[in-house]
Amino acid sequence: MTDVELRVEALSLSGVSAIPPEYVRPEEERADLGDALELARAASDDDATARIPVVDISAFDNDGDGRHACVEAVRAAAEEWGVMHIAGHGLPGDVLGRLRAAGEAFFALPIAEKEAYANDPAAGRLQGYGSKLAANASGKREWEDYLFHLVHPDHLADHSLWPANPPEYVPVSRDFGGRVRTLASKLLAILSLGLGLPEEMLERRLRGHELAGVDDDLLLQLKINYYPRCPRPDLAVGVEAHTDVSALSFILHNGVPGLQVHHAGSWVTARPEPGTIVVHVGDALEILTNGRYTSVLHRGLVSRDAVRLSWVVFCEPPPESVLLQPVPELLADGAGKPLFAPRTFKQHVQRKLFKKLKDQQDNNAAAASNGMITK
Repeated sequence: MTDVELRVEALSLSGVSAIPPEYVRPEEERADLGDALELARAASDDDATARIPVVDISAFDNDGDGRHACVEAVRAAAEEWGVMHIAGHGLPGDVLGRLRAAGEAFFALPIAEKEAYANDPAAGRLQGYGSKLAANASGKREWEDYLFHLVHPDHLADHSLWPANPPEYVPVSRDFGGRVRTLASKLLAILSLGLGLPEEMLERRLRGHELAGVDDDLLLQLKINYYPRCPRPDLAVGVEAHTDVSALSFILHNGVPGLQVHHAGSWVTARPEPGTIVVHVGDALEILTNGRYTSVLHRGLVSRDAVRLSWVVFCEPPPESVLLQPVPELLADGAGKPLFAPRTFKQHVQRKLFKKLKDQQDNNAAAASNGMITK
Protein backbone atom coordinates (compact mmCIF):
# COMPACT_ATOMS: atom_id res chain seq x y z
CA MET A 1 0.00 0.00 0.00
CA THR A 2 1.44 3.39 -0.98
CA ASP A 3 1.59 6.46 1.25
CA VAL A 4 -1.07 8.15 -0.89
CA GLU A 5 -3.43 5.24 -0.31
CA LEU A 6 -2.87 5.59 3.44
CA ARG A 7 -4.12 9.16 3.50
CA VAL A 8 -7.64 9.67 4.72
CA GLU A 9 -8.10 12.41 2.12
CA ALA A 10 -7.52 9.86 -0.64
CA LEU A 11 -10.07 7.52 0.92
CA SER A 12 -12.61 10.33 1.16
CA LEU A 13 -12.03 11.46 -2.43
CA SER A 14 -12.48 7.90 -3.71
CA GLY A 15 -16.22 8.26 -3.15
CA VAL A 16 -16.64 5.30 -0.82
CA SER A 17 -20.09 4.96 0.76
CA ALA A 18 -18.81 2.80 3.61
CA ILE A 19 -15.66 3.14 5.66
CA PRO A 20 -13.03 0.43 6.17
CA PRO A 21 -13.41 -1.52 9.42
CA GLU A 22 -10.20 -0.10 10.87
CA TYR A 23 -11.95 3.29 11.12
CA VAL A 24 -15.14 1.97 12.74
CA ARG A 25 -15.17 2.86 16.43
CA PRO A 26 -15.92 0.24 19.10
CA GLU A 27 -19.63 -0.27 19.65
CA GLU A 28 -19.61 1.31 23.11
CA GLU A 29 -18.45 4.63 21.59
CA ARG A 30 -21.04 4.87 18.84
CA ALA A 31 -24.17 5.71 20.85
CA ASP A 32 -23.42 9.44 20.93
CA LEU A 33 -21.46 9.84 17.69
CA GLY A 34 -22.97 11.71 14.77
CA ASP A 35 -22.45 14.31 12.09
CA ALA A 36 -20.56 17.28 13.53
CA LEU A 37 -22.70 19.83 11.66
CA GLU A 38 -25.97 18.30 12.80
CA LEU A 39 -24.88 18.02 16.44
CA ALA A 40 -23.66 21.62 16.43
CA ARG A 41 -26.99 22.86 15.05
CA ALA A 42 -28.88 20.91 17.70
CA ALA A 43 -26.67 22.36 20.46
CA SER A 44 -27.18 25.91 19.18
CA ASP A 45 -30.97 25.46 19.09
CA ASP A 46 -31.15 24.10 22.65
CA ASP A 47 -30.71 26.81 25.27
CA ALA A 48 -30.68 24.17 28.01
CA THR A 49 -27.55 22.50 26.61
CA ALA A 50 -24.38 23.07 28.64
CA ARG A 51 -22.13 25.69 27.10
CA ILE A 52 -18.34 26.02 27.25
CA PRO A 53 -17.50 29.25 29.12
CA VAL A 54 -16.59 32.37 27.15
CA VAL A 55 -14.06 34.60 28.93
CA ASP A 56 -12.82 38.03 27.81
CA ILE A 57 -9.25 38.47 29.06
CA SER A 58 -8.72 41.99 27.74
CA ALA A 59 -9.58 43.47 31.17
CA PHE A 60 -6.53 41.77 32.69
CA ASP A 61 -4.37 44.55 31.28
CA ASN A 62 -6.18 47.10 33.47
CA ASP A 63 -6.23 47.62 37.21
CA GLY A 64 -9.34 47.34 39.33
CA ASP A 65 -12.44 45.19 39.40
CA GLY A 66 -12.22 44.18 35.74
CA ARG A 67 -8.83 42.57 36.25
CA HIS A 68 -10.06 40.66 39.31
CA ALA A 69 -13.20 39.51 37.49
CA CYS A 70 -11.07 38.27 34.59
CA VAL A 71 -8.88 36.21 36.93
CA GLU A 72 -11.92 34.71 38.63
CA ALA A 73 -13.63 33.85 35.35
CA VAL A 74 -10.54 32.09 33.96
CA ARG A 75 -9.99 30.27 37.26
CA ALA A 76 -13.59 29.02 37.34
CA ALA A 77 -13.46 27.82 33.72
CA ALA A 78 -10.13 26.04 34.26
CA GLU A 79 -11.31 24.35 37.46
CA GLU A 80 -14.83 23.42 36.40
CA TRP A 81 -14.37 22.75 32.69
CA GLY A 82 -10.68 22.65 31.79
CA VAL A 83 -11.57 24.52 28.59
CA MET A 84 -12.82 27.97 27.61
CA HIS A 85 -13.40 30.25 24.65
CA ILE A 86 -11.05 33.22 25.00
CA ALA A 87 -12.08 36.66 23.72
CA GLY A 88 -9.83 39.71 23.93
CA HIS A 89 -6.84 37.48 23.19
CA GLY A 90 -4.93 40.11 21.20
CA LEU A 91 -4.39 37.97 18.09
CA PRO A 92 -5.31 40.25 15.16
CA GLY A 93 -7.99 38.98 12.82
CA ASP A 94 -5.82 39.54 9.74
CA VAL A 95 -3.04 37.40 11.25
CA LEU A 96 -5.49 34.56 11.93
CA GLY A 97 -6.96 34.97 8.46
CA ARG A 98 -3.55 34.63 6.81
CA LEU A 99 -2.75 31.60 8.98
CA ARG A 100 -5.97 29.89 7.94
CA ALA A 101 -5.42 30.73 4.27
CA ALA A 102 -1.87 29.31 4.32
CA GLY A 103 -2.98 26.07 5.99
CA GLU A 104 -5.92 25.64 3.63
CA ALA A 105 -3.65 26.25 0.64
CA PHE A 106 -1.24 23.55 1.81
CA PHE A 107 -3.98 20.96 2.23
CA ALA A 108 -5.46 21.93 -1.15
CA LEU A 109 -2.25 20.70 -2.82
CA PRO A 110 -2.26 17.27 -4.47
CA ILE A 111 -1.53 14.54 -1.97
CA ALA A 112 1.63 13.55 -3.84
CA GLU A 113 3.00 17.07 -3.38
CA LYS A 114 2.23 17.03 0.33
CA GLU A 115 4.10 13.73 0.62
CA ALA A 116 7.38 15.67 0.26
CA TYR A 117 6.87 16.57 3.93
CA ALA A 118 5.80 13.10 5.10
CA ASN A 119 6.77 12.05 8.59
CA ASP A 120 7.78 8.56 9.72
CA PRO A 121 6.64 7.83 13.30
CA ALA A 122 8.06 4.30 13.14
CA ALA A 123 11.51 5.82 12.63
CA GLY A 124 10.97 8.43 15.35
CA ARG A 125 10.28 11.31 12.94
CA LEU A 126 7.03 12.69 14.34
CA GLN A 127 7.11 16.08 12.66
CA GLY A 128 5.76 16.55 9.16
CA TYR A 129 2.73 15.50 7.12
CA GLY A 130 1.00 12.35 8.23
CA SER A 131 -2.09 10.34 9.11
CA LYS A 132 -2.92 8.93 12.51
CA LEU A 133 -2.57 5.16 12.51
CA ALA A 134 -3.68 2.70 15.16
CA ALA A 135 -1.34 3.64 18.04
CA ASN A 136 -4.18 4.01 20.51
CA ALA A 137 -6.08 2.00 23.08
CA SER A 138 -8.90 0.99 20.72
CA GLY A 139 -6.61 -0.13 17.92
CA LYS A 140 -8.69 1.98 15.52
CA ARG A 141 -7.59 4.64 13.05
CA GLU A 142 -8.78 8.23 13.14
CA TRP A 143 -10.39 10.08 10.23
CA GLU A 144 -7.75 12.77 9.79
CA ASP A 145 -4.54 13.80 8.08
CA TYR A 146 -2.31 16.43 9.66
CA LEU A 147 0.78 18.62 9.48
CA PHE A 148 2.84 18.83 12.67
CA HIS A 149 5.97 20.80 13.53
CA LEU A 150 7.62 22.98 16.17
CA VAL A 151 6.65 26.62 15.62
CA HIS A 152 8.45 28.31 18.57
CA PRO A 153 11.21 29.05 19.51
CA ASP A 154 12.05 29.71 15.90
CA HIS A 155 15.77 28.95 16.30
CA LEU A 156 14.94 25.36 17.33
CA ALA A 157 12.49 24.74 14.48
CA ASP A 158 13.40 22.47 11.56
CA HIS A 159 12.27 24.70 8.71
CA SER A 160 12.81 21.94 6.17
CA LEU A 161 9.53 20.51 7.49
CA TRP A 162 7.64 23.77 6.89
CA PRO A 163 5.89 23.83 3.51
CA ALA A 164 7.53 25.95 0.83
CA ASN A 165 4.18 26.10 -0.95
CA PRO A 166 2.26 28.28 -0.35
CA PRO A 167 5.22 30.70 0.01
CA GLU A 168 3.49 32.68 2.77
CA TYR A 169 3.27 29.63 5.04
CA VAL A 170 6.66 30.18 6.71
CA PRO A 171 6.40 33.90 7.57
CA VAL A 172 2.75 33.62 8.64
CA SER A 173 3.41 30.61 10.89
CA ARG A 174 6.51 32.20 12.42
CA ASP A 175 4.56 35.37 13.23
CA PHE A 176 1.68 33.39 14.69
CA GLY A 177 3.99 31.31 16.87
CA GLY A 178 5.55 34.38 18.44
CA ARG A 179 2.16 35.93 19.16
CA VAL A 180 0.80 32.75 20.78
CA ARG A 181 3.93 32.58 22.94
CA THR A 182 3.06 36.04 24.33
CA LEU A 183 -0.54 34.97 24.89
CA ALA A 184 0.62 31.84 26.73
CA SER A 185 2.54 33.97 29.25
CA LYS A 186 -0.51 36.14 29.83
CA LEU A 187 -2.81 33.18 30.44
CA LEU A 188 -0.31 31.48 32.75
CA ALA A 189 -0.12 34.71 34.77
CA ILE A 190 -3.92 34.84 35.05
CA LEU A 191 -4.07 31.18 36.02
CA SER A 192 -1.36 31.67 38.66
CA LEU A 193 -3.24 34.53 40.27
CA GLY A 194 -6.39 32.42 40.25
CA LEU A 195 -4.65 30.01 42.62
CA GLY A 196 -3.43 32.78 44.91
CA LEU A 197 0.13 32.40 43.59
CA PRO A 198 2.47 35.11 42.25
CA GLU A 199 1.61 35.69 38.62
CA GLU A 200 4.98 34.43 37.36
CA MET A 201 4.82 31.16 39.33
CA LEU A 202 3.31 28.71 36.83
CA GLU A 203 5.50 29.85 33.94
CA ARG A 204 8.60 29.73 36.15
CA ARG A 205 7.75 26.17 37.13
CA LEU A 206 7.14 25.15 33.52
CA ARG A 207 10.44 26.67 32.41
CA GLY A 208 12.50 25.41 35.35
CA HIS A 209 13.43 28.84 36.70
CA GLU A 210 13.62 27.45 40.23
CA LEU A 211 16.43 25.09 39.17
CA ALA A 212 20.00 26.36 39.09
CA GLY A 213 21.20 26.97 35.54
CA VAL A 214 17.85 26.18 33.89
CA ASP A 215 16.01 28.83 31.89
CA ASP A 216 14.58 26.98 28.92
CA ASP A 217 11.76 28.50 26.91
CA LEU A 218 8.39 26.88 26.48
CA LEU A 219 8.01 24.86 23.28
CA LEU A 220 5.08 25.51 20.96
CA GLN A 221 4.12 22.68 18.62
CA LEU A 222 1.71 23.45 15.76
CA LYS A 223 -0.62 20.74 14.46
CA ILE A 224 -2.99 21.45 11.58
CA ASN A 225 -5.70 18.80 11.56
CA TYR A 226 -7.45 18.05 8.26
CA TYR A 227 -10.72 16.13 8.63
CA PRO A 228 -12.05 15.11 5.18
CA ARG A 229 -15.71 14.43 4.49
CA CYS A 230 -16.74 11.11 5.96
CA PRO A 231 -19.63 9.01 4.60
CA ARG A 232 -20.34 7.54 8.06
CA PRO A 233 -19.77 10.17 10.77
CA ASP A 234 -21.89 8.01 13.08
CA LEU A 235 -19.14 5.37 13.05
CA ALA A 236 -15.86 7.33 12.92
CA VAL A 237 -14.08 10.12 14.76
CA GLY A 238 -11.50 12.61 13.60
CA VAL A 239 -9.62 12.38 16.90
CA GLU A 240 -10.54 9.91 19.62
CA ALA A 241 -11.20 10.99 23.21
CA HIS A 242 -8.00 12.08 24.95
CA THR A 243 -6.40 14.72 27.14
CA ASP A 244 -3.49 16.81 25.87
CA VAL A 245 -0.05 16.30 27.40
CA SER A 246 0.70 20.02 27.07
CA ALA A 247 0.33 22.75 29.68
CA LEU A 248 -2.08 24.72 27.49
CA SER A 249 -3.47 24.11 24.00
CA PHE A 250 -4.74 26.92 21.75
CA ILE A 251 -7.25 26.05 19.01
CA LEU A 252 -8.81 27.83 16.06
CA HIS A 253 -10.67 26.34 13.11
CA ASN A 254 -12.11 27.06 9.67
CA GLY A 255 -15.65 27.62 10.93
CA VAL A 256 -16.74 23.97 10.68
CA PRO A 257 -17.67 22.55 14.10
CA GLY A 258 -16.44 19.24 15.47
CA LEU A 259 -14.85 19.76 18.89
CA GLN A 260 -16.56 18.06 21.81
CA VAL A 261 -15.47 18.17 25.46
CA HIS A 262 -16.53 15.86 28.26
CA HIS A 263 -18.24 17.69 31.11
CA ALA A 264 -20.45 16.48 33.97
CA GLY A 265 -20.72 13.03 32.44
CA SER A 266 -21.75 14.13 28.94
CA TRP A 267 -20.20 15.22 25.65
CA VAL A 268 -20.68 18.93 25.01
CA THR A 269 -20.37 20.26 21.46
CA ALA A 270 -18.39 23.49 21.16
CA ARG A 271 -20.61 26.20 19.70
CA PRO A 272 -19.28 28.84 17.30
CA GLU A 273 -18.15 31.88 19.28
CA PRO A 274 -16.98 34.49 16.74
CA GLY A 275 -13.75 36.28 17.55
CA THR A 276 -12.62 33.73 20.12
CA ILE A 277 -10.08 30.93 20.28
CA VAL A 278 -10.43 27.79 22.37
CA VAL A 279 -7.95 27.11 25.17
CA HIS A 280 -7.57 23.69 26.80
CA VAL A 281 -5.88 22.91 30.10
CA GLY A 282 -3.45 20.03 29.53
CA ASP A 283 -1.80 17.38 31.69
CA ALA A 284 1.32 19.41 32.54
CA LEU A 285 -0.75 22.21 34.09
CA GLU A 286 -3.01 19.74 35.89
CA ILE A 287 0.10 18.21 37.50
CA LEU A 288 1.54 21.59 38.55
CA THR A 289 -1.77 22.64 40.12
CA ASN A 290 -2.28 19.25 41.80
CA GLY A 291 -5.54 18.76 39.97
CA ARG A 292 -7.02 22.18 40.72
CA TYR A 293 -7.09 22.87 36.99
CA THR A 294 -8.55 20.02 34.95
CA SER A 295 -6.95 18.49 31.87
CA VAL A 296 -10.04 18.26 29.72
CA LEU A 297 -11.10 15.08 27.94
CA HIS A 298 -12.07 15.96 24.38
CA ARG A 299 -12.51 14.50 20.89
CA GLY A 300 -13.08 15.61 17.30
CA LEU A 301 -16.10 14.60 15.23
CA VAL A 302 -16.39 14.55 11.44
CA SER A 303 -19.05 15.51 8.92
CA ARG A 304 -20.62 14.00 5.84
CA ASP A 305 -20.83 17.33 4.01
CA ALA A 306 -17.98 19.56 5.19
CA VAL A 307 -14.19 19.46 5.50
CA ARG A 308 -12.94 20.68 8.86
CA LEU A 309 -9.51 22.14 9.57
CA SER A 310 -8.25 23.09 13.00
CA TRP A 311 -4.99 24.71 14.07
CA VAL A 312 -3.77 23.57 17.48
CA VAL A 313 -0.74 24.99 19.31
CA PHE A 314 0.49 22.80 22.15
CA CYS A 315 2.39 24.84 24.74
CA GLU A 316 4.82 22.42 26.39
CA PRO A 317 7.61 22.53 28.97
CA PRO A 318 11.12 21.48 27.93
CA PRO A 319 11.20 17.68 27.66
CA GLU A 320 13.94 16.79 30.15
CA SER A 321 15.24 19.81 32.07
CA VAL A 322 12.09 20.51 34.11
CA LEU A 323 10.58 18.28 36.78
CA LEU A 324 6.79 18.41 36.73
CA GLN A 325 5.28 18.15 40.21
CA PRO A 326 2.64 20.01 42.24
CA VAL A 327 3.64 23.53 43.23
CA PRO A 328 4.69 23.29 46.91
CA GLU A 329 2.71 26.39 47.88
CA LEU A 330 -0.49 24.56 46.93
CA LEU A 331 0.34 21.80 49.43
CA ALA A 332 1.41 24.04 52.33
CA ASP A 333 -0.25 24.08 55.75
CA GLY A 334 -2.07 20.81 55.21
CA ALA A 335 -3.83 22.02 52.06
CA GLY A 336 -3.52 18.58 50.52
CA LYS A 337 -1.21 15.76 49.53
CA PRO A 338 0.46 15.51 46.12
CA LEU A 339 -1.71 13.64 43.63
CA PHE A 340 1.05 13.23 41.04
CA ALA A 341 4.52 11.72 41.31
CA PRO A 342 7.34 13.92 39.98
CA ARG A 343 8.26 13.32 36.36
CA THR A 344 9.84 15.13 33.44
CA PHE A 345 7.61 16.01 30.51
CA LYS A 346 9.34 13.34 28.42
CA GLN A 347 8.67 10.76 31.13
CA HIS A 348 5.02 11.79 31.27
CA VAL A 349 4.61 11.38 27.52
CA GLN A 350 6.31 7.98 27.63
CA ARG A 351 4.08 6.82 30.50
CA LYS A 352 0.99 7.88 28.61
CA LEU A 353 2.10 6.11 25.42
CA PHE A 354 2.95 2.97 27.41
CA LYS A 355 -0.49 3.02 29.02
CA LYS A 356 -2.15 3.32 25.60
CA LEU A 357 -0.17 0.36 24.29
CA LYS A 358 -0.95 -1.66 27.42
CA ASP A 359 -4.65 -0.85 27.08
CA GLN A 360 -4.57 -1.90 23.44
CA GLN A 361 -2.87 -5.18 24.34
CA ASP A 362 -5.51 -5.83 27.01
CA ASN A 363 -8.29 -5.06 24.54
CA ASN A 364 -6.75 -7.39 21.97
CA ALA A 365 -6.40 -10.16 24.56
CA ALA A 366 -10.05 -9.75 25.60
CA ALA A 367 -11.18 -9.83 21.98
CA ALA A 368 -9.10 -12.94 21.30
CA SER A 369 -10.63 -14.71 24.30
CA ASN A 370 -14.04 -14.02 22.78
CA GLY A 371 -13.00 -15.52 19.46
CA MET A 372 -12.42 -12.15 17.81
CA ILE A 373 -9.34 -11.23 15.79
CA THR A 374 -7.93 -7.71 16.04
CA LYS A 375 -5.08 -6.17 14.09
